[in-house]
Amino acid sequence: MTLRSRLSRSGLAATALAIALLSGGPSGEFGGGRALAFGRTLDEIFRGSVRQENDGALPSYILNRGLPPVPVPKPLTPEQAAELGRNSGAGVLEYDLGQPLTWLEVVQQVAGGTPSPFAVDEVRRRGDTGDGQAVELLAWMHANGVGVRRDLPRAFSLYVEASSMGIEAARENAGAVFRSMNVEQRAQVKNPFN
Repeated sequence: MTLRSRLSRSGLAATALAIALLSGGPSGEFGGGRALAFGRTLDEIFRGSVRQENDGALPSYILNRGLPPVPVPKPLTPEQAAELGRNSGAGVLEYDLGQPLTWLEVVQQVAGGTPSPFAVDEVRRRGDTGDGQAVELLAWMHANGVGVRRDLPRAFSLYVEASSMGIEAARENAGAVFRSMNVEQRAQVKNPFN
């Protein structure tokens, strides 16, 4: 097995770096101590990896190395520029996000504990149109803090609403949420089941 084939198994960045070092960079030589890989210097590659590890911020020991602290944005490709022009120059590229989620996919995402923002929006949208199951699901999400902020008074109110829509288990769930609320939270809601 050659050195290059062994390097290709260790990752793309390491491979590019090693090939650039083996071949002397794109021009075949090292000019002024600048080895290039994918058109980037070793320092730029290093800074990029440090930025990823530090959520986009560079520590002070990196900032004094002579390069700008903020990455320079890449120019748009001709296709991106054309798409931007078709969007009335709004500055936003539009992409087709595919088919909307089915209700079963939404429920599966919520049950999995990590619903996408699209799933949360679909639950809210359906709840606003009077779907009792969606209102009950949104109440459960608020009671457990799944996809939304945990808010027991809001969960209680939604369970009361779902109960008035004919959802059988909603009254029992509203009672359980009411019992788990503290005194201040209970003061925020009106319990119609007393």
